[in-house]
Amino acid sequence: MSAFIAIILLALTIWLVPHFYHRWRISYLRSQALNREQLQLLQETLPLYHHLNANQQQELRGNIALFLHDKEFVGCDGLQVNERMKVVIAAHACLLLLGRKNECYPNLYSLLLYPNTYVAHEIRREGYIETARPSARAGEAHYRGPVVLSWGDLEGNLQSPEQGHNVALHEFAHKVDEEDGYFDGRPLFESTEEGATWAAVMSREFRRLRQRAEFGEFPGASPSVLDLYGAQSPAEFFAVATESFYMIPIATRTLHPELYKELSHFYRLDPAALINASSNTA
Repeated sequence: MSAFIAIILLALTIWLVPHFYHRWRISYLRSQALNREQLQLLQETLPLYHHLNANQQQELRGNIALFLHDKEFVGCDGLQVNERMKVVIAAHACLLLLGRKNECYPNLYSLLLYPNTYVAHEIRREGYIETARPSARAGEAHYRGPVVLSWGDLEGNLQSPEQGHNVALHEFAHKVDEEDGYFDGRPLFESTEEGATWAAVMSREFRRLRQRAEFGEFPGASPSVLDLYGAQSPAEFFAVATESFYMIPIATRTLHPELYKELSHFYRLDPAALINASSNTA
């Protein structure tokens, strides 16, 4: 009997020690302060940071510290990765995690950065026929794999935020989407009730965008700020909607109020209200 108990205790130890170490490690890394350069870069390159409350800012900094420690940044085609690139990407990736239980993209280990738009080989399958062709891209997110970004495109997004595009937000929205095991435009909710109205609203908005992509600005069409690229699939729609939600939140809330509400509930944030509140107190 004593041998049996010893085996049980050993098994529990083998399981519990790594588990608690993992939890401790994440907590410890999140507690590490950003250095002066990193904090300045965060403040300079993520305008929404200034609209967050103190607790949200602290949470964001903690996730950025964890992200910077755990992820490998790899420069491609001669690109030399610097601290600004790392902080910009980490800040936008971690912005999507605010207020939600997370381990900061645990299945993501590396990011590949190109100086500008790059060419990837795209494989398409139609029945038994498989074709490959070159495809120019600003970014891509591989399922359970790396994120690839064009730094030149991301820099352009930062300089023209009013256009509503941000390739980092787009690709990390895909990583958020994959948390339930699928790239399908429905991310992982903490409860069934939380996502009760998600499918109806997102499906309606997706159909609306597909109609615009197919017929253009047809008579009676409601105005939109969503990029037509989102009409390709529900997964791309979610990524495009995420870009608009964070980059041009006031316009998104005005033109897509139900979509904005769903995204606000999921991301635990109301950027339009935060920006309006700051403007009123300025």
